[in-house]
Amino acid sequence: MAAKQMIAPGGRPGPIVVVRLAYGDGVLESLEAICRRLKIRNGVILTGFGSLTDFSVTGVRGPAFPPRRFYDRRTPRGVEILAMSGVIADYHVHSHVVLCDRARAFGGHLERGCRVLSLAEIAIMRVDGIKLARRLDPTTAQTLLERVTAYPRANGNADREGSLVTVARRLSRRRQAPSRG
Repeated sequence: MAAKQMIAPGGRPGPIVVVRLAYGDGVLESLEAICRRLKIRNGVILTGFGSLTDFSVTGVRGPAFPPRRFYDRRTPRGVEILAMSGVIADYHVHSHVVLCDRARAFGGHLERGCRVLSLAEIAIMRVDGIKLARRLDPTTAQTLLERVTAYPRANGNADREGSLVTVARRLSRRRQAPSRG
């Protein structure tokens, strides 16, 4: 069964932090470190732009539900970041990007391995008044956003991992597991 819709009213805008990442910085890795350092436990990425030497984005392929096929684009070449947005829940950064080269625009889920070329400028706003976390959805094998009354205890990163590469691995293990019965 598909996860139900989630609505979390009551959030209030907190401080806005604007960052400029430097040549070679990992985008996702840097955002996670900045959120922890500045105690942005819950927030939103308002905007972001810049350029990358290496990029890594993933996304769903096809209309089937639950999603079972994904694309994984990883390339060491220069591209521009046209747009970036996302949600931070219990320090977990989930962001999507739109990238372009000379020929086309494309994008997807921001993965580890995106490295800054000349710059990346990103605005983050902390959200106060609500507690958000990500929990593993058994149907889609994705970690979905939820409002919580208390933050879950750390359990490694099994339920916090948002990569669609990880989702594809989880689904592959399910298909290979012997059926019970």
